[in-house]
Amino acid sequence: MKDRKKVWLSITGIVNDMENSDKDTMQFLTEGDMYRESNASCFTYLETAVSGMEGTTTTVMVEPKKVSVIRLGTVNSIMEFVSGQKNVTQVNTPYGSINMGVVTRDIDIRYNDIDEPVKVNVQYDIKLEGYTNSENTLQIEVKDYQ
Repeated sequence: MKDRKKVWLSITGIVNDMENSDKDTMQFLTEGDMYRESNASCFTYLETAVSGMEGTTTTVMVEPKKVSVIRLGTVNSIMEFVSGQKNVTQVNTPYGSINMGVVTRDIDIRYNDIDEPVKVNVQYDIKLEGYTNSENTLQIEVKDYQ
């Protein structure tokens, strides 16, 4: 995978709100680019109004034991997921900045026969002011662009 190639990304985000037991699922299909950068497989796509981040480019970097989600544009943030670790990230939006703790519970990455990630599943908690505000799941399925 030396050059960029077009792919379809099926992205599902599930948020379980711990305060009022609400569960919210957002799912969308978008086209993106896949490429290699050192030991990481990367997916890049443009956010839309569906995600509430229109004007933002998202890059997902998949490494053997780490997944990073980098957003640049109307929303700027870097979220790093490593099983069992807590990372603090700052999210910059047009409405202001917020510090957020991210505790990764589990990462599951499935690869195809040419070592490209085809399914990425990240389970994590978001902590604000020391409390677990939500339990989250990020699922990304990658298919060749046809």
